[in-house]
Amino acid sequence: MSPQNKKLLDYLSTHDGISTLEAMEKLRICRLSERIRELEKEYMIEHDPETSESAHFIRYRLKRIAYG
Repeated sequence: MSPQNKKLLDYLSTHDGISTLEAMEKLRICRLSERIRELEKEYMIEHDPETSESAHFIRYRLKRIAYG
């Protein structure tokens, strides 16, 4: 796993998702959608559209699965 993917997975595990802007500011990851695509080979990632006053964007969340 690449260092960026490891950093992103750790962040997704401890936060309620991430947007492209947050990834650039907090993790210094510029191609978030590509990193997400790579993680989706092994993990389930939700793509949730969100809207602010001036923009539409996607928030990526690590899907939690309950067993039992």
